[in-house]
Amino acid sequence: MLSALSGDADRDSLPDVLEQQLLERFMPRFQVAVDDCDLAPAEFAMGESEPIVVARNGTVYGQVFRVEGGIELHFYHLWATDCERVRHALDAEHVAGLLRYEAGEWRAKYWYTAAHENTVCDASAGAQAARIFAEWRGPEVWISRGKHASFLTEAACHAGCGSDRCDQSQAMQVRQLINLGEIGAPMNGADWVGSTAWALGEKMKSNFSSELLEELDRSKGVIAVSSVRPGVKPVIGAASSTMDAIGVANAKTGKAIDRASRAVKSWLWRRLD
Repeated sequence: MLSALSGDADRDSLPDVLEQQLLERFMPRFQVAVDDCDLAPAEFAMGESEPIVVARNGTVYGQVFRVEGGIELHFYHLWATDCERVRHALDAEHVAGLLRYEAGEWRAKYWYTAAHENTVCDASAGAQAARIFAEWRGPEVWISRGKHASFLTEAACHAGCGSDRCDQSQAMQVRQLINLGEIGAPMNGADWVGSTAWALGEKMKSNFSSELLEELDRSKGVIAVSSVRPGVKPVIGAASSTMDAIGVANAKTGKAIDRASRAVKSWLWRRLD
């Protein structure tokens, strides 16, 4: 089943050739906004301890590791910038799949999409692979404009505190798929995986707890995978709308003050004349 094919650069007892084969076979079909402010996932310089952007060219990074009863795949779309309301450099996002070896073949059993993980806006989700027609290939995944959260349906894109948008999307052209190895044993020059400049290292662990697997087995579709307490998201959503309203109000107030200032200046000039 896991006979040595060649090499094991990340020392996880899985042949590098097998890892690459599985990554290529189960690569998600990403949908990205046609006008995303950061263009496309980035490629990062090889051999650097800190992430340095080489190009925004649609590079996807992969990870393959053993878990109890199977293999877990992670697909990372790494961005130079999260450029929505709270703009910040470096944005590490991912999709995960759990594979099992059955009847002489690897097949996906479950999928997970990360969306604002471990925040009050957490809209991460999971599903049985069979329920989303992604047992033998990767699922279709929508990436929100500017924020880059991952969703298993376009409709679910609005779940992240109400400010995510996945409309006007198109299939992402993947430039290359690079196996980045493991923390402590990076591959292909991905020495920056453990950098504290971003949360990538925290994401390089299993997303499938035994509790989640039990819940997924009982589900009939895509389910929320979030620790957010009921009632929090609507408040956050309202706060998001309020922030937008405040922005509009500030703009209108500024224009009113500007008009008043011009009127006072005009009156003073007339008095002086």
